[in-house]
Amino acid sequence: MKKEIKVGLFQFDICWEDIPGNYGIIEKHVQNIKSLPNLLILPEMFTTGFTQNPKSLDKHMLEKHYNWQLDFSMNYRIHLMGTVVYFSDDKFYNRFIHTTPNGNVNTYDKRHLFQPGDEHKYFYPGQTRKVFDLEGIKFMPQICYDLRFPVWSRNNLGYHVLVYSSNWPISRKLAWDTLLRARAIENQCYVIGVNRLGTDRNDIEYFGGSSVYGPQGQLLLILNSDETYNEVVLSIDELEKYKTRFPFYKDADDFEIKNRD
Repeated sequence: MKKEIKVGLFQFDICWEDIPGNYGIIEKHVQNIKSLPNLLILPEMFTTGFTQNPKSLDKHMLEKHYNWQLDFSMNYRIHLMGTVVYFSDDKFYNRFIHTTPNGNVNTYDKRHLFQPGDEHKYFYPGQTRKVFDLEGIKFMPQICYDLRFPVWSRNNLGYHVLVYSSNWPISRKLAWDTLLRARAIENQCYVIGVNRLGTDRNDIEYFGGSSVYGPQGQLLLILNSDETYNEVVLSIDELEKYKTRFPFYKDADDFEIKNRD
């Protein structure tokens, strides 16, 4: 039996700090997909945009996001991934949330907070690398700025797919394209980057450019600068064949990651 997964990427112009409005955009779009993928991935902070003012948001709605995403996954029988502003224990997190058709929730909190955008002043950083299991296929969640720090994504955890949910501006497009490909090559895995588009309330312009790379750095899918959806089938069998033929990972250096204060 083939070991593969169909993954959908949806990039859109996020409505600024409008949680119900963004829920509506996603629901409307999914209803128009004839054959749903196993997994749908959304951009970073897909309910609000990259806000630096989380205290102004409705905390009740932030705390209830799990309910919406779980209902979405169970109603459409689909895995859903993306990041949102989440409020818990009097702290705000940029939280990657994975919900399953069976009603399970997995989370990862962004480790590298974007200091040039003051993200570190409003959000609490994550301390733990995570791997999510989707019926035997292992995904490592990462968030936007994490892309610049290769040690944090090093594949010594046996994952198959590395996912970046992002709000990456057009002014740094070259870095986006280059680093996504580099992460795929160095970790011998599939890499998926899902980015937003449009211009946010801070006049920062985004370009979309969501893409998928194979373990040799080959481009498997790229979206243009329109609000759009596309999908790709990832073969884990082919990935394992490649790693068996070229087991570069066996020569990788050991290392230890220490938590920061």
